[in-house]
Amino acid sequence: MVKQCPQRTQMVIMLKPVTNVAQAAKRFLQQEHIFIILIACATGYAVGLVIFVFKWMIRVFREFSFGEFIDKVPYELTLQALWIPLVVGLGGLIVGLLNHFLNPEKNTGSVSDAMKWAAVDQGRAPAREIWFRPLVSAITIGSGGSAGREGPSVVIGSAVGSLVGGILKASSERRRLLLGCGSAAGMAAAFNAPLAGLMFAVEVILGDFNINVFSPLIFSSVIATVTVRHLEGNMPAFTLPTYTLVSNLELLFFMVLGIAGGLVAALFYKMYFICHDYFKGKKVHPILLPMVGGLMVGAIGIAFPDALSNGYESMEKALNGTIVWQLALALIFVKILTTAITLGSGGSGGMYAPSLFIGSMLGVALGTAFHAILPEHTGSIGSYAIVGMGAVMAVVGQMPLTNILMTFELTNNYQIILPIMIACISSLASYSYFYNTSIYTEKLRRMGITIWRGRESNIMASIKVESVMYRQFETIPEETRFKEVVEKIASSKAYYYPCTNGEGRLTGILSVQDVREFMLNEDLAEIVLAKDLATHKVITVHPGDNLNDAMEKFSAADLEELPVVDGEGKVLGMLKRKDVITAYKKAVMTGERSR
Repeated sequence: MVKQCPQRTQMVIMLKPVTNVAQAAKRFLQQEHIFIILIACATGYAVGLVIFVFKWMIRVFREFSFGEFIDKVPYELTLQALWIPLVVGLGGLIVGLLNHFLNPEKNTGSVSDAMKWAAVDQGRAPAREIWFRPLVSAITIGSGGSAGREGPSVVIGSAVGSLVGGILKASSERRRLLLGCGSAAGMAAAFNAPLAGLMFAVEVILGDFNINVFSPLIFSSVIATVTVRHLEGNMPAFTLPTYTLVSNLELLFFMVLGIAGGLVAALFYKMYFICHDYFKGKKVHPILLPMVGGLMVGAIGIAFPDALSNGYESMEKALNGTIVWQLALALIFVKILTTAITLGSGGSGGMYAPSLFIGSMLGVALGTAFHAILPEHTGSIGSYAIVGMGAVMAVVGQMPLTNILMTFELTNNYQIILPIMIACISSLASYSYFYNTSIYTEKLRRMGITIWRGRESNIMASIKVESVMYRQFETIPEETRFKEVVEKIASSKAYYYPCTNGEGRLTGILSVQDVREFMLNEDLAEIVLAKDLATHKVITVHPGDNLNDAMEKFSAADLEELPVVDGEGKVLGMLKRKDVITAYKKAVMTGERSR
């Protein structure tokens, strides 16, 4: 018989609670939701560090390029001022060289890249973007190119999230979520606004409002923001004036400002693609194109140095009412031109800062006019600059919710909510009169990629109706008596029945609901015919149509089935909404397995 050592037994008893806690902690950490949140936190921290370095690089390149010189340049041509186009052109040349030799994918540093990685590439982004994008974007912005740091920050964050997913060998869906976490962290770190980062990832990158994605996005945004605040201090993106709604009449002014913001954004859209197509058609080596664009922007910058770089200093002047309205009005159009040239020629940067710049100048110009008309009913000029920023950016990025939250977050003033909501929706309405896509989605469309709710709808476009429709269907001749219609429906499992004439062509459609209403009325049995009950304005599809077209028709009339007809109107089959969705899911899964 073996005797147990009392001391050992006592030690086991003492260690048992510790072991239980360790096992409980292990089980807790192994839960998928908890694990993904921890990974999201790590992603947010890494993105915060990279964005801090990126901001520092912009300051270094700007100081190296201009020092204090740019702040002293007068608004007339001088020999000394010719330094500006030389510096901006040299910056463009360096970017052109780096792009040619180190950017084989030819990514542009635009938010459209992150949208493509999330929708088409299942969350896979080039790891090179983590170091390459800060470098080329810092050179572009620091040397005076008219672009913003927010777009590249999103791209950088997305690449970090994708890299983390790759290291963990995560599934395509998880990697896509981590890419979204990175993009949220990038936006949050760029603006010092975690709520805006969260909503941006949901609204623009992922297009997914599922509650399960919110927790990781929240943690990554918050951790990135805290990291940047710890490293550079809790400095807001802008020093904003105090806002107070002076009069309810002022809401009408903000609506007008929003409408004007949509018109200006439409002009920005038009000018961007004019410049993009112009440089694309030039018979100049790709290395030299950013230099040519830089020289052009620099030449404009001699007269309007405010239009160079990201324009944060000039926005501060607008927000605090220290810029004259005549200059602000001119800068709206100058900034549109310089940004379109910079990005269209191949410079690396984002459109968000230029959008904010354009909106702030529009706010100053219109705010001054409103104040001159009704001074007792209008607030400060700076308040119109704030709302103008949100109105233009909401349209350029097609992200009204993000802008509403961001403006509230930056001002910490609830009174700004009503004006910014009215301005954002008004700007979207006026912009949509001209265009129904953003610059980002149009860039992707030109590449053959159509984004729909954060996914590539080209999958839907590649599947034809004829491959999904079912051909075992039942029709009811339009001359069939009501009694026979009831008998047929009672013996069938179908819900919709195409009505046909003697030649087999579609004349209407009957549903079980149409018949059910009169089923107990025996007087109709021999009098009423199928064509009397049928709906004659029938929405149909053709075998060669794609599933995108079919889904639009399903959604327009909230239907579950559609008849499939040929060119002569003969019924070939029926298409069910649920079959379309099933076909799409199968195509997505097949695409994921093939990657």
